[in-house]
Amino acid sequence: MKLWMCISLAMGMSIGCMPRRGETPLWPFTKKVLPNGLTVFVKEVHTVPLVAVFLWARTGSANEPDSLCGISHFLEHMFFKGTKLHPKGEMDRIVKRLGGYNNAFTGIEYTGYYIVVPSEHFSTAFGLLYDAMTGSVFPPEEIELERKVIEEEIRRRDDSPTGKLHQMFLENLFKGTPYARPVLGTSETLARIKREHFLEYLRDYYVPNNVVAVVVGDVETRKVLDEVRSCTQGWRPDPEVTKRLSEINFVPGTEPRTCEVERDVNQTYWILGFPAPGIGEPDEYPLELAATVLGSGRSSRLWRRLVEREGLVTTVSAWYWPLRYAGAFGVEAHFPPENRGKVEEAVWEEIRRLKEEPVGEEELEKAKTMLLADFAYDNESCADIAETLGYYAVVSSVDHALDYPEKVRKVTAEQVREAVRRHLREDAYTLCVLEPKSP
Repeated sequence: MKLWMCISLAMGMSIGCMPRRGETPLWPFTKKVLPNGLTVFVKEVHTVPLVAVFLWARTGSANEPDSLCGISHFLEHMFFKGTKLHPKGEMDRIVKRLGGYNNAFTGIEYTGYYIVVPSEHFSTAFGLLYDAMTGSVFPPEEIELERKVIEEEIRRRDDSPTGKLHQMFLENLFKGTPYARPVLGTSETLARIKREHFLEYLRDYYVPNNVVAVVVGDVETRKVLDEVRSCTQGWRPDPEVTKRLSEINFVPGTEPRTCEVERDVNQTYWILGFPAPGIGEPDEYPLELAATVLGSGRSSRLWRRLVEREGLVTTVSAWYWPLRYAGAFGVEAHFPPENRGKVEEAVWEEIRRLKEEPVGEEELEKAKTMLLADFAYDNESCADIAETLGYYAVVSSVDHALDYPEKVRKVTAEQVREAVRRHLREDAYTLCVLEPKSP
């Protein structure tokens, strides 16, 4: 799930008062698969007169050829550069004139586009997104302008210690798989992408049976479905699209992998990570709780030890990140280079402690409260709910989101310990370090 600051204790929340499946902010909703294969989710929320309209394409950097790495993200930039019906800039002007906002995002397994407007303008918002998804013209001059913009993004990523570290980690942990590709691409692959590549990519992946529409807000479900069906009736499906989607067979490494790079930085940036199961796997929920106990927030074990008691690091965290076919469990810390030995020793000691001693009942319940509060706060607004429904719909199944609170509640201390034993192995880790240059 998304990581947010936990304020559940201050709000007086407890496990017993968190929502069950039928009471989550995601439920109820309507799901409809149209004749052309477009999947539509509609959830009515009448507390505010707004509507969030999302279109999700089930493709991201994992579906790209190595030679065109970064094209998913590049196409996302070109999404707002004009169609036959709406020249460059007109979408933005219309949305702002209606009092709304729009944006987009690209991930490893998805690309998403959205508009949030007052609910009476739903038809306009959906029409704009549909037109851009099916009718973008990719003007050559705009391609060159956006190429420069993305080149700058790549430079900023590589100049950022944390950005560089995270990319190093993914490249080493998922070496040899599409998950290792950088979402932004590289300067070399970016230079190869031409207008014809965008048109081909649009034909290959931006088809209705590979897209999910999510509408959440102050709307009537029947009217939304009628409007979407009418607007998209000319959109033709492609039965071959599923064959083009990557099915990743990730075989975790069986020995330690280490990558160390010197940079002009004034402290050490460090990730110790492990291959982990993907979304929806049985160990997903125990590993979420293990990461929370180990390094989520100022009450976690690593923060109390490394920051408050021993003063070895400036920041430390632990996280579990599930993808569709695999996942990653990581411990991340920033510290003065001379402290590295003590930091590594302490982290391994805390991992071994999780393997050897079951988490106490009070600590486990606090971790569950934090995760369930995060889930609730992650789904406060119409846009939040639409994001959650769309993400799970394209990466796994919405059922996983609906079941999340109950699955977290049922995790036992022994399940946490067994999951840590299975996946946080001392003979199969990935260690990535960005450290100051030697004098």
